[in-house]
Amino acid sequence: MRHKRSIREKLLKGGAWAFGGRLTAMLAGLASNALLTRLLSPEEMGAYFLTFSLVSIAATVAQLGLTQTIVRLVADPMSMDQPGKARRSVVLAFRITAISGAIVACALAIGAGGWIARHLFHSSMMSHVMLLASAWVFIVVFQNLISETYRGFHDIRLATIFGGLITGILSMLVFLSLWAIQGHGSLKQIVGISVGVGLSTVLVSSALLWNMLGKLPRSTESIRIPEILHMTWPIWVTSLTFFVLAQADLWIMGLFRPPGEVAIYGIAVRMSALLATPLTIVNLVVPPLISEMHTQGKLKELERILRAMAALSGLPAAIILAAVVFFGSTILKHLFGVHYQAGDLIMIILCVGQFVNVWAGSCGMVLMLTGHQMTLMLITICTSLITIALAWSLVSRYGGAGVAIASGSGMIVQNLLQLFFVHRRAGIWTHASPMQLRYASAVLWKEVLR
Repeated sequence: MRHKRSIREKLLKGGAWAFGGRLTAMLAGLASNALLTRLLSPEEMGAYFLTFSLVSIAATVAQLGLTQTIVRLVADPMSMDQPGKARRSVVLAFRITAISGAIVACALAIGAGGWIARHLFHSSMMSHVMLLASAWVFIVVFQNLISETYRGFHDIRLATIFGGLITGILSMLVFLSLWAIQGHGSLKQIVGISVGVGLSTVLVSSALLWNMLGKLPRSTESIRIPEILHMTWPIWVTSLTFFVLAQADLWIMGLFRPPGEVAIYGIAVRMSALLATPLTIVNLVVPPLISEMHTQGKLKELERILRAMAALSGLPAAIILAAVVFFGSTILKHLFGVHYQAGDLIMIILCVGQFVNVWAGSCGMVLMLTGHQMTLMLITICTSLITIALAWSLVSRYGGAGVAIASGSGMIVQNLLQLFFVHRRAGIWTHASPMQLRYASAVLWKEVLR
């Protein structure tokens, strides 16, 4: 009984913080994108989306899978009353990331970033901000690692605050000030603002984390860097492949279509990502629970919780999908301007893929945190190759709509395969169902009344 209360308490408290934080970050991000379309020309917006995509992929390379693994490296020893081992794992993870982050950032600054900008995307605007972009990579790497470390310690509050909430709010406020004062901006200004805001967040969050780690005892359990890297490399390959899949559509648009179309596609992608927000919130809360309950053998209870959370996530996702289908063109026009209204069909196609993603629940997270990283890696690689090939074949003839069909289809196939293998490997289901929705609603209502 006490254990069940503990799980419910973690879900409700963590879920409340994750929901409030993600909702606020989502609104701040939406406002920031609306401001950026007014500060930058469509060509500059296209260059901004490509720069942001490059930073995201470079940061994923530099993280070596540690951002995902750190939750398990912390949660497992803490659940077995080994805080010293958790502390040692965090220290080693930060040492590894500092070295890899510096190498990737330097490579981007010295020449790789400029070559990609000039020769792949033919963008002089993008090449002029590569030095700032390299610093942005280093900041994003540590911002993500610090946030996930807090999550491993079950501190969803700090994980939410420093995982993008503060950065999103501050960026929005600075963009708003820039728009009010100047009425327009430049790509260099926008990237510089992102770097400055991210750096301030990392400095504060790292100081708080250092203070937290100082209260833990030193490790009596030995853990070595090779042991950590052996655990992380399949997750690293999976994460990198996943990010390539997530960003490949934008890169293919950048290779074959003009910057104005890239900007339209980028806005449609960001709008469709809003539909996955409920599942994103769930995945901010459940990783430590998945790791702990799998270690303790409580698989049936874990299945019930995950399916209930997927059912709850599906309701708002369905409402957003309906709004996009019926009012997508109007939404794009009023938020971003007439130029971006042409992205309504792209947005609808991508939202269908995201809806299946939400319906499938936290299947990828379960594979990652229950020792089936290799299975997840193979699924992600196969679906990525198929998606990229399909997008490449459709982009010249059908433009953004063709790329969206490839991206949405790849997302659907990937989630169905993950769902199948979660049941086969871990013995549980994670997808939503009406029965689980009734169960989740009853549990939440009971806790509210209590």
